[in-house]
Amino acid sequence: MSKSIIIDAGHGGTDTGANGFGVLEKDWALEISRYQYKRLKELGAKVALTRKEDSTLTPTERIARIKNHYDVCVSNHWNAYDGKARGIETIHSVHAKAIFAQNLADHLASTTDLPLRRVFKRCISTGVDYYFLHRLTGRTETVIVEYGFIDNKRDFNYYNHRSHFNTAAESVIAGICEKIGIKYQPVKEFEKQSLKNSSQASSSIGKRVESTFKGTLRFYNQPSWRDEDVYGQLQKGQGFPEIIEKLRVGSGEQYKVKNSKGEIFYLTASPKYVKVI
Repeated sequence: MSKSIIIDAGHGGTDTGANGFGVLEKDWALEISRYQYKRLKELGAKVALTRKEDSTLTPTERIARIKNHYDVCVSNHWNAYDGKARGIETIHSVHAKAIFAQNLADHLASTTDLPLRRVFKRCISTGVDYYFLHRLTGRTETVIVEYGFIDNKRDFNYYNHRSHFNTAAESVIAGICEKIGIKYQPVKEFEKQSLKNSSQASSSIGKRVESTFKGTLRFYNQPSWRDEDVYGQLQKGQGFPEIIEKLRVGSGEQYKVKNSKGEIFYLTASPKYVKVI
């Protein structure tokens, strides 16, 4: 009989978590958790999510959704420190063997180009877990996964490509399947779609992009959706003469663009708001 699992999308709502290069940890944590939830459902797992949207959860509310309701919990996070630290970490309870945490870390390290920094446990005092997700989740075995350092340029750049992001998500899914006793099957259709998306993205490089939005469309001075990073606005029909590349920013995508003076800006890549000419 297979075990049950809950995927915890770390932080959320007013708790943004770490940030780097205009991306908030809570957004990537939610995106990867939703992906894993959907895939595990398809594979036949008994799976749940602590949050399905950008909502605030107090520690008490989060624990109430996890504790003793499921056999296993995987909590998704990204680290931040000084911009130099990088790599994968997994953290397990002092009362659990390191096997599951090590397996998830090994899966991640073997399928990404990120280094494995450490697999560890942390105590407040002897026999008492430091992290509340370990200390207060009862019989549910919880592993915290830190996928990398969001403020490290190399780690950030890796996850800023959708195919890489989903590759990392799949590697953890494979480890989860081993733990809960269900068969893992790779996503062949996803691989085809990734190639299609890559081809589409490449075909837009060097072309003009312009707004099709009836109102004013904001563009930014860095990869970001934040109000403070808005540089200017476009009217319908206005745009930029050259697309440099397409980037993932948070849960969306942007074009890195150049104006006639050679200045660099960032604009939504959503076909709902822009068209490539």
